[in-house]
Amino acid sequence: MYIDEELIFYNVSLENQDQLFDWMANELEKKDYVTKDFRDAIKKREQEFPTGLQLNGLNVSIPHADAKYAKNRKLVIIKPENSITFKNMLNFEPIEVDIVFGLIVDDHKQHLEILQKVSQLLRKQEVIQEIKAVHSKSELLSLMQKHFIN
Repeated sequence: MYIDEELIFYNVSLENQDQLFDWMANELEKKDYVTKDFRDAIKKREQEFPTGLQLNGLNVSIPHADAKYAKNRKLVIIKPENSITFKNMLNFEPIEVDIVFGLIVDDHKQHLEILQKVSQLLRKQEVIQEIKAVHSKSELLSLMQKHFIN
C-alpha cells in the first residue's frame, strides 16, 4: 500500500460523519482517485455496514466503498481535530472515532487483503500508542510509512 503525503490529513475540523465523507470525497475527486458516485456509495455502505472499531485505547474507522467507485489504490488517513461519531462494526453502538483510515481500492481481490493488513496493524498495542503520540502531519506520515510498504 502506497502512503501518499497528499492523502494524510491532521487536525481537520469536521463536525460529523456526513461532513467527513463529503470532505474526503471532495479531496479524492479533485485528485481523480474516485468516481463521482463514490460519495454516495461510501455513505450508503457505512449505514449498512458500520466500520467503527473500538481498540484498546483508540477508536478507529475504516470506511470504504466497492471497488467500482475507485480509480486507484490509496489509503486516506484523517486525524480529525475532534472525535467523530461512528457506529461500532460489532454491535452498531455509537463510538467516538479518533482516526479514520479510508480505503480506496480498485481491485476486489486486494480490497480484503488491504483491509486485513490495516486491521492487523491496528491490533498491535505499540502501533496504537504511536498513533496516540502523533502531534503533526509529518509525524503521522512518518509513522504510516514505517508500517506500510511503499
